[in-house]
Amino acid sequence: MRCTFGALFKIVGVITVVLSVAMLPPVLVCVYYGENHAASGIFHAIWVGAIVGMAMFLLLHHIHKASTVRDGYLLLAAIWIAASVFGAFPYYFADVITNPIDAFFESASGFSTTGATVFDDVESVPKGILLWRSITSWLGGAGILVFAVALMPSLGVNGTSVAEWDKPSVRIDHITPKIMRIFLGVMISYSIITLVEVVLLCIGGMGLYDSFIHALGTVSTGGFSNYNDGLLHFDGIFIRVVIVFFMLIAGTNFTMFYSFSRRGIRAFTEDTEYISYLVILLIAFALIFAGLYVSETGWSHTGEAANAAFMTVSTLTTTGFVSDNYIIWPAFAQMIMVLLMFIGGCSSSTSSGNKVVRVVVLAKLVYHGLQTRLHPNVVKPVKLNRKDLPNDTVSAVSNHMFLFAVVVFIGAFVMAFENIDMVDCFTATISLASNVGTCFGYIGYDGDFEGFSSFTKIFMSFIMLAGRLEFYTILVLFTPGFWRAN
Repeated sequence: MRCTFGALFKIVGVITVVLSVAMLPPVLVCVYYGENHAASGIFHAIWVGAIVGMAMFLLLHHIHKASTVRDGYLLLAAIWIAASVFGAFPYYFADVITNPIDAFFESASGFSTTGATVFDDVESVPKGILLWRSITSWLGGAGILVFAVALMPSLGVNGTSVAEWDKPSVRIDHITPKIMRIFLGVMISYSIITLVEVVLLCIGGMGLYDSFIHALGTVSTGGFSNYNDGLLHFDGIFIRVVIVFFMLIAGTNFTMFYSFSRRGIRAFTEDTEYISYLVILLIAFALIFAGLYVSETGWSHTGEAANAAFMTVSTLTTTGFVSDNYIIWPAFAQMIMVLLMFIGGCSSSTSSGNKVVRVVVLAKLVYHGLQTRLHPNVVKPVKLNRKDLPNDTVSAVSNHMFLFAVVVFIGAFVMAFENIDMVDCFTATISLASNVGTCFGYIGYDGDFEGFSSFTKIFMSFIMLAGRLEFYTILVLFTPGFWRAN
């Protein structure tokens, strides 16, 4: 392979140094709250990461290799796995999690923006550690935007390439000035949106620390909270309205904010995926609300419509925040939630799942198939945004959906060894593969995986990472042909 492992380790070294710097705020929070042992543990992780990362970079800085598409898969997988491994150090060194596999699961859940956890009592965890957990989620969301905007179109595996259907490049090292402008605009927007939400949550009555935790979890669609009951801990409608608004933004294609500066509102109104995103939200809300109304679940108290709206947005955007105990909801409303987990947010957003654009293309493909049966001699291509989709793009969408189903079935079989209900096996795997985090039944809405075996946690960690990186990026590494020489 043209991309040497030296170049790979050099980039991993840079990532490690960046993560070491990102650990400084949690250290300061630990010191502020008198969590000295946790501060010492995180600081230990910082100097280990800084020394190792700098050593890797300095020893290998002279290596400059152009990257092919195949090298790109290896690079992206290595970055997320290395980040998850190093991100586990603060948990382990601070003695918050004594099992390395549990620490890796927690870290992978953060960087994949899933929100699942091994903590059965997060309120007993040092505040600095919880801040680090939210930072991993925020960095994971930022990283996936870099992935989607700059690299994934060249790899031909993301919804962005479905929306733009540019021919995949054979190299991923060539970043054009236009891509760089979009990237900078997206990252500035991501940071500003986070800070604005922090301010609004503070206005709504949250403390500064709580505001940062929940803003980081909202914009990244990670859904981490520093309370056992999540948003149920807070009263008042204002906070939930703010979080719903920013979850909607997080589930939107971030490149559209760049397009908005040039095209105005037409950037949204003329985009098929965004319109479909809003339509799906409205239909799902109406169905969940109707299910709650008919069953009269919890109808003795106010706010059912608000809870239905909140949970609809939270689930479709794969954020995983909870405003009500949906475990006691009727099966019909829960089934709508599972369907939303399967769909996910828009392409090039921090949301995961299969993405709205793929569902739209798949629906058009089914309709096209029906039309072909009725009119076999008519040639009518599948269109998106009034443009024809190439056959290989349509095929890639079908392949991705099939692969998602295969991963869910395999994951459910692995979960079955934990001797939990079959429905829980499938819904938990869908939740992890779509990076939602909230589950049903035995696991519960807080996504607590503390009681599972080490093997299941390792397997599910890779399910989360594979789902975050669109499956092919991870799974292609396990094919024999990938490792053969060019």
